[in-house]
Amino acid sequence: MSDISATPKAYIAGIGMITSIGADAPSTAAAVNAEVSGYQLSSFFNKQGHPMTLSPLPDEVFTLADIEIDDGNYGDEQAERIIKMAILALYEATSHLTSRQPLPLVLGMPEAMPSTPSGIPFCTDYPAPEKLISNLVAQKYLPLRADWIQRLPTGRAAGIHGLELAMRALYEKGHDYVLIGGSDSYRDIKRLYDLDEDERVLALNRTDGFAPGEGAGFLLLTRHPQLALSQDEQIIALHSPGISEESGYLYADSDQIYRGDGLDQAFKRALKEHSGADIQRIYSSMNGEHYWAKECGVALLRSRAHFQDPITIEHPADCFGDLGIATGSVLVGLTATQLLKQPGLATHMVYSSSDGPRRAAVLVEKIHRKTTEQEENNDRNR
Repeated sequence: MSDISATPKAYIAGIGMITSIGADAPSTAAAVNAEVSGYQLSSFFNKQGHPMTLSPLPDEVFTLADIEIDDGNYGDEQAERIIKMAILALYEATSHLTSRQPLPLVLGMPEAMPSTPSGIPFCTDYPAPEKLISNLVAQKYLPLRADWIQRLPTGRAAGIHGLELAMRALYEKGHDYVLIGGSDSYRDIKRLYDLDEDERVLALNRTDGFAPGEGAGFLLLTRHPQLALSQDEQIIALHSPGISEESGYLYADSDQIYRGDGLDQAFKRALKEHSGADIQRIYSSMNGEHYWAKECGVALLRSRAHFQDPITIEHPADCFGDLGIATGSVLVGLTATQLLKQPGLATHMVYSSSDGPRRAAVLVEKIHRKTTEQEENNDRNR
């Protein structure tokens, strides 16, 4: 096992998520374990005239939820869904708090991608950061600090990449809690057609593609073990993340070779203080496109000494589709839920790769709360 006293860690104090297969974190986790699929043929057709396969939330979720938002000049369905999903997931992550003291937030945002491989600029009605943030802080039952919301425009990897900022907020700024996560939806005809132009969207005539989904995921993190979620006095700790970049990323210039070195380095940096071959599972952002399998194989092979043989690799996008910006935080939340339920102490790895260069990985470990508290007390008394 790793040395749990070596470096500061963030402990999970709350989990909130909403996906096509679950209205909250427990139901989503149960559906993933049962291999429930939210995939369905949609009313959007690809350039060959076949219906695209999507994984949307039921429309009833948005009509039944009593949430008032200011959509300004938008009046746009996708933006409204993104905002409402974020509110629902944030509320779930924080609803158990007795104090409503405003909390800092690390908020994942879209990558700045100039164009698709075919040269067509991405176009999406993802709400402007100011509009998204103003709607979040306007919710009286969400304890958010309007003056401490850090945007992180790194797409699918943001929920893990942002752990660097979250840990600084906890240990350098002295906050007791910090929130991290994101909300995303592919329910935008221009965004879907841009992706289809590059033959990336799953359909009856296309197997090498992904199912665009929608959802939100947020984690409430703390530096205090006594405030963490627990099961039989065992809690979930997040180690410092491993962050890197892939030079041959999906939208890189054509002369850049895709070797999988970015994820390999992210793995190694996440594992730098870990010893032993005890990691039981990997939770991956792979979404069904063949592109992503190579880097996972490369990273696993080069760090195989740290993993059990055989290793279990989970890719929940098979159930709820690609969640875009929400991917990293949802994967960590699912990992934590799984660890709390299973017997014994254990360590999992979670990673998420963006369409752009960013790669991020983190070790998620179930540990004894009392042992951790004692070690922290010893460190303070040295």
